[in-house]
Amino acid sequence: MNSENDNRRMAYFALVIGIFAISTSAILIRWSSSEPLVIGSYRQTFATFLFLPFLLKDKFQELLNLSSRDFFELVIIGILLGAHFGFWISSVKATSVAASVLLGTCHIVYVSIIGWVVFGEKLNSRGIIGTVIALAGIIILFWGDLVVDPGNFKGNFLAFISGILAGLYYLGGRKHRKNISLPTYAFVVYLSSAITMWFVVIIQGLEYRSMPNSELQLFFLMALVPTLLGHTMQNWALAFLPAYVISITLLAEPVGSGLLAWYIFNEVPSLGVLVGGLIVLVGVYSVALSEKESNSEDPV
Repeated sequence: MNSENDNRRMAYFALVIGIFAISTSAILIRWSSSEPLVIGSYRQTFATFLFLPFLLKDKFQELLNLSSRDFFELVIIGILLGAHFGFWISSVKATSVAASVLLGTCHIVYVSIIGWVVFGEKLNSRGIIGTVIALAGIIILFWGDLVVDPGNFKGNFLAFISGILAGLYYLGGRKHRKNISLPTYAFVVYLSSAITMWFVVIIQGLEYRSMPNSELQLFFLMALVPTLLGHTMQNWALAFLPAYVISITLLAEPVGSGLLAWYIFNEVPSLGVLVGGLIVLVGVYSVALSEKESNSEDPV
């Protein structure tokens, strides 16, 4: 019993570290002067190499044993992740950090809608109410920025699209994360996302060769801190805590990123972002709690 309690305490501690690590992502992106897709390409390439030692331990046995269907589906998930990063990093450059992170991390709401419309998954009353509240908050956020600063509208739209792509990414990964280890899953998905973005970078003729050391250091930090440390901590905690707890902790990311942007860049969120964002957080919290209720209603 003590061991179980210790694991739970360590899991909550890991979540705190993970949230702080993930909250630095938008800040590191803002510091970079490179094109968004170049940033994403380097970030995911470095992240892929960071997982390589874990696969070398078992000589790629799990990777080699994947069925062609599973491998193909992981590649598709990676393409979705690459598209998500392309849109989201572009949004960080085009709107406020608070709005970008908020709209990009609403995937739990988008997942509930996609799961309901496409896969016929049931939503309980709390989930429906939370989804409606979150969507109302998104509309207020968009409308507020359209009135106060129309220039932010494009960035908000890019973040909104990135959130939908993140939702599709998480939906696709549901099945495979139960059967495939984190290192193998991350290696294939991250490599696929990197190749996707590199393909677009080369097709568009973006500058990626003459990168100063300061930029390469930023790219590596993005892979090490938000990706490896942040997301890995969350995935590790998932083994000891319910999924809805992890979903609720995601609410801290836009708050943490917004506070860091306020402190570092003196970027004060607009009234529309503050009011709409608060409503979105309430909606997302409600949807996350609905996951708990749905799971408790499922037969064991």
